[in-house]
Amino acid sequence: MMTLGKTLRLRRIFAQGRALIMDCHPLRHDPLGWVRLLARSGGDAAILSPGLLDAAAEELGPLAVILRLDAGVWPAQPLVSVQAALEMGVEAVTLHVRRAVRESLERFGKVSEEARRLGMPLLAEVAGEDWREAAQLSADYGADMIATSWQPELATWQSWMRTAGKPLLVGLEFSTPAGIVERTWEVMQGPAQGVVLSPPEGPPAEAARVLEALHAIIHQDIALEEARRIAGLPGPAAL
Repeated sequence: MMTLGKTLRLRRIFAQGRALIMDCHPLRHDPLGWVRLLARSGGDAAILSPGLLDAAAEELGPLAVILRLDAGVWPAQPLVSVQAALEMGVEAVTLHVRRAVRESLERFGKVSEEARRLGMPLLAEVAGEDWREAAQLSADYGADMIATSWQPELATWQSWMRTAGKPLLVGLEFSTPAGIVERTWEVMQGPAQGVVLSPPEGPPAEAARVLEALHAIIHQDIALEEARRIAGLPGPAAL
């Protein structure tokens, strides 16, 4: 049974049933600028490391915070505990899950148990060739949200998502303006309840209109042609 604290925190991330989330990696170009732009563009949440959260606290505005519990190349190194994240006032925590790595599953089991006890929503970021099994395990372990990179077959996975009852978020690289608008629109026609964007290396200000278009796709369910117009893109799209 979901606790009141977990319910309220998830409501902040999925205020309208869907979510526009950005993974603001501290090594990306101007991470504080991306946090600021996301907040002004109607984004729902930012994934932050503990150190970046300290630096970005004044820029968050209405954004919910999903705190990263691990970092670095595999094996990822623990950063903070769920208890520490709770004390920092964040809305959710996230960590990577790899089905084929025993240590990953062991850590995920411990984190999910602590998150359940404290009423903290847990986002499982699954990767690798066995992403379906990793996502299934994440749901079995008690993840409240599941994120995976774009997979063409995701569109046919809707029946499993209804059974699992967990929001599916699709990770997308913020490539060209046309590419990210079209791919986000395509993703949202399937079972996904939102996207997790990885920002590009360029200046955040150049992406303001694109983020406005993505927000409209996710929260207003607009047509692709309208999204392209908001983003300032010329001509019709060709998916």
